[in-house]
Amino acid sequence: MTHYVCKGGCGGVLEEIGICETEGCSNQYEMMEECDCTDGKHGMEESSSDLVVKDSNGAVLKDGDDVVLIKDLTLRGSSKTFKRGTKASGIKLTDNDEEIDCKLEGSAIVLRVEFVKKV
Repeated sequence: MTHYVCKGGCGGVLEEIGICETEGCSNQYEMMEECDCTDGKHGMEESSSDLVVKDSNGAVLKDGDDVVLIKDLTLRGSSKTFKRGTKASGIKLTDNDEEIDCKLEGSAIVLRVEFVKKV
């Protein structure tokens, strides 16, 4: 049976094509992806590879975790600075164990894990 799932870590499932509306999801307002799974895991076993991502303190990070910045960071190409203590909710792991996808103050960015700690 074809259905649609959110890959942002919130676990959202729809029977018809649509967008993820889960508050705090890293894929909020983005299109759900088509899934034909029969096991109910929605392909999530693929993302649970041997890749282990750790924050600046050595805590293991997973999709959907909340993190905070441990230092002020200036966004490249702009004058915007994210202050230490800024929270990113619902992170998404990447294929690189040194980077995560997240949203800070409405901006979708990639952060190096050395600049965050798990909440």
